Amino acid sequence: MKFTRKQFFAVWTVLIQLPGRLLTLPFQPGRPQPVPPRTGPWLGDWRLCHWVPLRESVHPTAQRLIVAAQRHEMLSLRYWGGSTPGATRNVSPGLVFQAGGCGPLFFSGYCHLRREERVFRVARVELLTEASDSICITE
Repeated sequence: MKFTRKQFFAVWTVLIQLPGRLLTLPFQPGRPQPVPPRTGPWLGDWRLCHWVPLRESVHPTAQRLIVAAQRHEMLSLRYWGGSTPGATRNVSPGLVFQAGGCGPLFFSGYCHLRREERVFRVARVELLTEASDSICITE
């Protein structure tokens, strides 16, 4: 099969552009990228919805947080989320709640590590017992 010069360059151009079209590269320089559609709740959404406070729960961590909030106690915990996962924090819990009345449990409280009011997800909290922080000396 013989090609004319014009046909040859047309086929050559298609073959050069084919890998890029097949891969459909996500970033194309010089073109603004479309914003992906939101498919679920984002971090800013829970701040806008109604917080439904909990006075009792079957979740053992939530039970301890509710009692600590009522007694104005400070708890030592590990939080497996945020910018420093697994960091030990001292937190004074204030309110255990659900965003919108359904979904995961959260609690707000004063974080002594960050020195500000923070909101934590209860499922990512590991409470540290007082016995693990104390030193036991036996004779």
